[in-house]
Amino acid sequence: MTSTNPPPAGPSATDAALSSLIVNSGYGGLHATILSAVALVLSAFSLYEASFKTADIEIYVPPVIQYARDGGGDTEVFVVPITVTNAGARTGTVLSMELSVEDLKTKRTKRYYSAFLGEHQVDPDAANRSFAPLSIPGHATFSDTVRFYPIGNPFPKLAEEAGDYRFTLSLVTAAAARPDLIDRVLATKPAPVVFERTLPWVSEQQLGQRRITISMPEKGWTAVPAAQLEGPGVPK
Repeated sequence: MTSTNPPPAGPSATDAALSSLIVNSGYGGLHATILSAVALVLSAFSLYEASFKTADIEIYVPPVIQYARDGGGDTEVFVVPITVTNAGARTGTVLSMELSVEDLKTKRTKRYYSAFLGEHQVDPDAANRSFAPLSIPGHATFSDTVRFYPIGNPFPKLAEEAGDYRFTLSLVTAAAARPDLIDRVLATKPAPVVFERTLPWVSEQQLGQRRITISMPEKGWTAVPAAQLEGPGVPK
């Protein structure tokens, strides 16, 4: 008598559904873990940017600065509008500014310091606003005009004739009084800003007696009239 045994039963529908649920749960759990880790990293980065990032000071200069004279025409003055930004979260302090100017024709160089704030005064007896350290809060900006005077002896003057000049503007910033680990590892000094400007003419009488200022534009720069900026699609 021949005996036949039934073949072993395969996985039931219930077992297949359970296996699928386990696989899918594991796959979803892995993704959830990754997403949670990414969210945690982003939150930590946002917290650092908003509250702990060290001061990140940068300075910007417009295309046109001014050249003037003080002291009856004996003392050179460079009048530079500036904007200082702090992209960090902590307050940064600018103690002073230094301007190094090179005559590109003679290769002579002279240094100047941030003496006063505000435009050059036509009246020699007008009150001056002395430059004081600038405290720039996190994510804030400061804009004003800085007048730079020679460091030490004003003679000989550097800009005695028309020509091209190279400027290097550096910021002297304060270090943290009690630096923490973030200050020690991540704090940086502002990079100097280098730019060139053209002095189109010089008049000893106009500069000394009338105390005028001479515009020094960026080489090749021309102002664009407002009419040209307003295209046909720009509402007036």
